[in-house]
Amino acid sequence: MKGPQEQTRVTRTKEELFCEACVQLKFLKNECANYDAGDLDYAKQIAAKLRVLLYDTKSSQSVLRQLERYFFFQRPDFIDLSTVHGDLPNKGKTNFVRASLCQFQLIHQPDSPLILTPKPLSVKENTRYPMRAFKTWWENLDVVLVDNRHFLSRKKVITVVTNTDGGAHVDPAIEQSLALLKRRQALPLQASVALPNGERRVYVAQIDQILSATIRTIASETLFLFEKKIIPYCQSCLKKTDDRGEELVL
Repeated sequence: MKGPQEQTRVTRTKEELFCEACVQLKFLKNECANYDAGDLDYAKQIAAKLRVLLYDTKSSQSVLRQLERYFFFQRPDFIDLSTVHGDLPNKGKTNFVRASLCQFQLIHQPDSPLILTPKPLSVKENTRYPMRAFKTWWENLDVVLVDNRHFLSRKKVITVVTNTDGGAHVDPAIEQSLALLKRRQALPLQASVALPNGERRVYVAQIDQILSATIRTIASETLFLFEKKIIPYCQSCLKKTDDRGEELVL
């Protein structure tokens, strides 16, 4: 018995693709708003939307790649909010968890908990940031060092959360780097603060929240590029009455 016949696939128009890109950006901003309101679990949904926008596989194309093909532009460089302005130094030489796309908040009060809370980074007005070619930004710069053996790039952070930890799938087993962070089994950053009586208070980083903060920062970098460059350019193309297929360097 023959199975159901595969349906013919119909190519999207420029207008349809542009509208879908805007919908995905709307979804991303909504998930970011939920995260910013205090529900850190939404980082998983942020990762899923970033995967749709940025991640190419052999069987699927990201929204970014499709926009490039439809609107004839070269992929622009991405803003890099990293605190180290590039790759994390001393990779493979330190055992404690480090992350360059978040900062640690320390509240030093007599009754404050002894924790360093990871907070995402955001784009500040009138501040110059490095710009990176997409492949460098996405794949080649490690932004989380779990220990001296486990390193995560932006791409790895997004895909490991999306593909195995609830963004799009929940796998029965997870990668060791993810387990070390989620279970707080890796060595955390610590900050020692002197007290007036000569004693010291030691604050410990919440390493199970590092990936969430990192994902939120990647979303800020991505939204900046799409909203400042890609979407305005595509809008201008759609307003033109002719279709000359000119290439633009953003």
